[in-house]
Amino acid sequence: MDRTTITRRSLIAGAIAAPVVTAMRGNASVLADQSSKRPNVLFFLPDQVRRCEVGCYGGGQNAPTPNVDRLATQGTRFTNALSTYPLCTPYRAMLQTGRMPALSGGIMNFINLPSTGQSMADIFSHAGYETGYIGKWHLASGRLTGTLTRDVPPPNVDPESEFVPPGPARLGYQHWEAFNFHTDFAHAFYYRDTRERLFMPKYETDSETDMAIDFMKKNKSSKKPFFLVVSPHPPHPEWRKEQTPSDSLAATPRDLHKRPNVKGWEETPTQDPHCYYAMIRNMDENLGRLTSFLDEEGLAKDTIVVFASDHGEMLASQSRHDKMVPYAEAVDVPLIVRWPGHVPAGHTSDVLYTPVDHFPTLAAMCGTGAPAIVNGKDLSWAALGSRGTGRDDVLLMNFTSQWDFPETNTIWPEWRGVKDRQYTYVRWLNGAEELYDNRVDIYQTRNLFDGRDVPPALAHFRQRLTALLKEAHDDFMPGDQYITWFDKKRNVIRNALGPIDRSNPGSPSSSVT
Repeated sequence: MDRTTITRRSLIAGAIAAPVVTAMRGNASVLADQSSKRPNVLFFLPDQVRRCEVGCYGGGQNAPTPNVDRLATQGTRFTNALSTYPLCTPYRAMLQTGRMPALSGGIMNFINLPSTGQSMADIFSHAGYETGYIGKWHLASGRLTGTLTRDVPPPNVDPESEFVPPGPARLGYQHWEAFNFHTDFAHAFYYRDTRERLFMPKYETDSETDMAIDFMKKNKSSKKPFFLVVSPHPPHPEWRKEQTPSDSLAATPRDLHKRPNVKGWEETPTQDPHCYYAMIRNMDENLGRLTSFLDEEGLAKDTIVVFASDHGEMLASQSRHDKMVPYAEAVDVPLIVRWPGHVPAGHTSDVLYTPVDHFPTLAAMCGTGAPAIVNGKDLSWAALGSRGTGRDDVLLMNFTSQWDFPETNTIWPEWRGVKDRQYTYVRWLNGAEELYDNRVDIYQTRNLFDGRDVPPALAHFRQRLTALLKEAHDDFMPGDQYITWFDKKRNVIRNALGPIDRSNPGSPSSSVT
């Protein structure tokens, strides 16, 4: 069978030679003697890499990405991969649970998701995988435990607040060399299974790559496949010289290429964009180390490699900084999938790919099946170069106007939106609307809706937004109304369907989709 026409059915039945198991509310059953026949998964997830900076997507002017570009020549490059909620925790919650924010409760940073026992690593563990997580987690309450408002400081901050203990809080990951959150990239700390703070001997991304290689070496001779997520915090801010690899910074051009829609560009000692690009350069080098290890150790043909990022960065485009806005620089993310012999080399797909799709897609490629509570779509056919049914549009969102607190109409006003392959439509909480034709206006400089002339497409997108909100159980409330979804320890205690019984998180109130 030609690689470019391989189907998902033939992949699972032939290449994997293992049954597809649908995990219904956590009751997955897998034949243990077949688990070794499944592929490994290496998911590389650096933070805040916007798509436009990657060479194979037309970027690379400020930081070349030869290793990412090489990966694209060896696998499938997705041209419409999106961070549908461009913020760290919401993306990561969608990735790990496969559920929309209104159902998982992952609507802002520093919260404790309820474990349903049906997250991605849970399912892979049940299927006989050795699961591991290295790097930034950001799915725990951390240093903000004890407060839900900015005017009330957290009581008695635990010096090891970023430790995530073994058990349900790790959502199924067995091997752990991680931290919840910090930005000390040059002297990065992390934890294993005790509260002892450990320090990385090198720059954070370099050390995490070393840890990942050690993990894969130890698992090479095991009969169990591995599922490993490596999540470096760089190139997330702060962008300071002392937190940036000096060799990468020295190689970064002083005169940076800027996008045409940049307004209000600033360079300060604590927010120096040169550091952002130096961190991207270092990130690319470490991706190269990981893929070279797989190639040299004979693991490449048995390992699915995923390169992605949780959201982008505005860098003064549209006069904005950071993320949490509906524009391309924040929403558009890179996504490349490699699996030699199964994923066709040099393939591209324009399917609309969202964070909730990773779980069911990887589960299908590995033959484990996904739980009934997952909201995402199995897009494995797109990675495999086959034909399938995608979606016409997706919901974009920002639930709160402050990334760490349930607030309304403050720093980043709330909005919802619809994106298809051509347009981006946005409705802000105050009722203002924007519509961009991304094919002819790639920098989104012309809002087609100016309050006077209503383009014909606007009625369609208004209708689609209403439908997508209903499908996602999203009432589009002001951000401060979500305060009732959390207790004082930032545990998620309810979602759009009602209260969650954290002692029995698999109950209908937290599981029905």
